[in-house]
Amino acid sequence: MFIGILSHVNAESIASLFGILKAGKAYVPIDTLYSSLQLEKVLRETGMTTLIADRAMLEKYYDVLMASSLTSMIIFEIDDAPKIYSLQEGKLIPVDADIQYDPDCLQIINQPSDSLAYILHTSGSTGTPKGIMLSHRNALTFVRWMQKEFQITPEDRVISRAPLKFDLSVFDIFNTLSAGATLICFDWNKERTKSNKHKDYVHLLESEQATIIYTTPSTLMTLMEKGDLFTKKNSLRTIMYAGEPFPITKLKKLHELAPKVKIANIYGPTETNIITYHWVNDNDFNSNSIPLGVEVDDTEILVVTENGQDICKPDETGEIWCRGGTVTLGYLSQPELTAKSLVRSPFHAYPAFFWRTGDYAFRDLKGTLHYKGRRDHIYKVNGYRIEIGEIEDAVAKIDFIHESCVVVRKEQENNIILCHYSLKKRACFDFLEVKKILNTYLQSFKIPHQFVCHTELPKTSSGKIDRTLLQQYK
Repeated sequence: MFIGILSHVNAESIASLFGILKAGKAYVPIDTLYSSLQLEKVLRETGMTTLIADRAMLEKYYDVLMASSLTSMIIFEIDDAPKIYSLQEGKLIPVDADIQYDPDCLQIINQPSDSLAYILHTSGSTGTPKGIMLSHRNALTFVRWMQKEFQITPEDRVISRAPLKFDLSVFDIFNTLSAGATLICFDWNKERTKSNKHKDYVHLLESEQATIIYTTPSTLMTLMEKGDLFTKKNSLRTIMYAGEPFPITKLKKLHELAPKVKIANIYGPTETNIITYHWVNDNDFNSNSIPLGVEVDDTEILVVTENGQDICKPDETGEIWCRGGTVTLGYLSQPELTAKSLVRSPFHAYPAFFWRTGDYAFRDLKGTLHYKGRRDHIYKVNGYRIEIGEIEDAVAKIDFIHESCVVVRKEQENNIILCHYSLKKRACFDFLEVKKILNTYLQSFKIPHQFVCHTELPKTSSGKIDRTLLQQYK
């Protein structure tokens, strides 16, 4: 049985999560930014009959739950005074029952390692949530390797940034608590302006003496630009980032602001958890991108040619295939979609199954992996092949642009390139300077046709730029 959690990361939701696992169930964290249709789809797809929600989220989605066609559900409201409700055909009925806890009555459940532990939903490029099934083995392999590499101690203070639906939260919660360290949680339910939200988060990081943060490049750039991160003294010793490439010029600025802080690039789609890592060093800033690095424990990665039958030679770009302890069991209730990604290896004499990530990379002569973009980020524009990651790297070199996202949209019979961007504080857009820099690094057919200014680029709940939303932007 699946039990949903509709809450930000806090003491109550973490306690609920552990209770679900201890009861032998799988938890399903629900995106706190879902639309009504997305929420109902997830509830229906999982066949969920039990939902745990904090008061703020229950109020936010009250109308959705009341209007849904779900026949019945038990809802636990987790706050200072927990309550139980029964959702019966559009009516929320309070249940007069005490919530009892008797540790002596708890059964010790013997669960196989491949039993489901949690389901994370990702929208991918379609905007439709896909349920990624992750097992106890997946989580334990990930947590054990993270502890081996990053050595969390009881003295560490990890600041939570990732929502429960983002796989980075597995590190935040399980690595921190298993090491006896402190997890610092931000109150996301408090009403704030966007500007104050970033500054309040940085203030919490500083005042609580956080030593470790694990988040996305977009988040780190925003905390530097709009939250004044590193303008005052803090206690950070390690920064880990994942989820999207970090533009070299922006990462270099982070390194210059915090030269004594160790920075790690961690890679892996949600379907594979974490499969590579690389400690950023001074030499990286002389290259075009940060390496993905080398495999983590209990992981095999192949770089495979387009035909799926050959392994790429050094410096030859191909798709990343992965197998090992962190790889998903597949997509919930979508066997055909799972079969497209979970494929039997033609390179092994025994049955070995690899997950096709849809990401492209190459290995250098030393065996280090280097990222080359996603399969769905390659387009034809006026007959030319373009990779939007290359254009974004060039845009990132423009000093007055804070963040950017390049998308390709079809207009009439042609594809056009749009660059969505936001500016640094007190900066102005200089088109002549933009043209000069982009002409230096890009061929003419790769120059964006339009530039669209935003006060701040939209983000997913995971803190990444919402590329799907910008793709639909008119």
